[in-house]
Amino acid sequence: MDKKQHYFVKLLGKRPGWPEDMTPEEEEIMGKHFDYLKDLVAKKRVVLAGPVVNPTFGLIILRVESEAEARHIMKSEPSVSKGLHNFEMQPMILSLLMDNP
Repeated sequence: MDKKQHYFVKLLGKRPGWPEDMTPEEEEIMGKHFDYLKDLVAKKRVVLAGPVVNPTFGLIILRVESEAEARHIMKSEPSVSKGLHNFEMQPMILSLLMDNP
């Protein structure tokens, strides 16, 4: 039986105007953010990720062994560790998921 846990994560920009007026440094950090999440998709730790608009925030669904692992993943995430985003996280039950080839 699969004992994985799922967490809904909301990434929140820390300053007004985010992300419309990103600086070159912030754009570089966001590139690292994308690569980090892409690697976690390959490792089957991220189920999905992407921006939500109006209001803007990042959405991530994690598939992990524990809350501690989820928090470690998010605290290590480049946009969080470099101070662009805060995150909110809560456990969820992933009941249905459409295949997305």
